[in-house]
Amino acid sequence: MGLKENQSLFVRLCVDADFRETGFSANGRERAGAFAPLEKEVRRHARSLVSKRLGAVKDTLSATKDVLGPTFAKEFRNFAATTEEPKGLNRHRLDALAFAERLADSIRAGLLPAPLLDLLSHETTPARMWTESKRRALRLHRHPPRRLLELARAGELPNALPLRPCLL
Repeated sequence: MGLKENQSLFVRLCVDADFRETGFSANGRERAGAFAPLEKEVRRHARSLVSKRLGAVKDTLSATKDVLGPTFAKEFRNFAATTEEPKGLNRHRLDALAFAERLADSIRAGLLPAPLLDLLSHETTPARMWTESKRRALRLHRHPPRRLLELARAGELPNALPLRPCLL
């Protein structure tokens, strides 16, 4: 196996969780090839790649991270395990938008505080503008984003807030 094939196998073992699990299983050792004895290092590298993605998403969704606390990282790790990492130069923005959509689904299902939906909408607006190549955006929020940000920074976002529409 040449260098290119080894690099390709290493990358696949690091980013494809299903391939990694079958490659390092008892009857899948030949699939992992030269990396079979390096299982611990490959798994550590895979976790570091997910942590790097998590750091980029935390930068984009910082107030959401403040609201959710340790749940944010747990939810993102579940998200990363079940989705493919976006490709391209600005993949961190696409990753943040996809994760925000996953969180929005959880909010709609009643698993997370409802006001978090406005906060997510506010935080993802710059990334959405970038993906849609827009210079301006107009959003109607049920709650003023500034107030939500203050509550988020204090870690006190309640499940319900009085309706105070705000157009930004």
